[in-house]
Amino acid sequence: MANEVSVSAILVEMEDGTYKASCPEVGIEVRGTDSEDTIRDLKDAVIRRIREIGADKIQLNPVKCMKFKVPID
Repeated sequence: MANEVSVSAILVEMEDGTYKASCPEVGIEVRGTDSEDTIRDLKDAVIRRIREIGADKIQLNPVKCMKFKVPID
């Protein structure tokens, strides 16, 4: 089995129907027109970044995912 690392992905559908996906741990963001393609592009970009840096040197930033409500009067 290959070595793996778990990272977070955030996918947002934009007002114009395109998608933005990011991986905050490694500072990657990609955009696309299709959600599946955008996630695939994000995975490819994360893999490239880890290969550039070196898996032994990657330091993942801690990420907290949350939702909250704010008043909108």
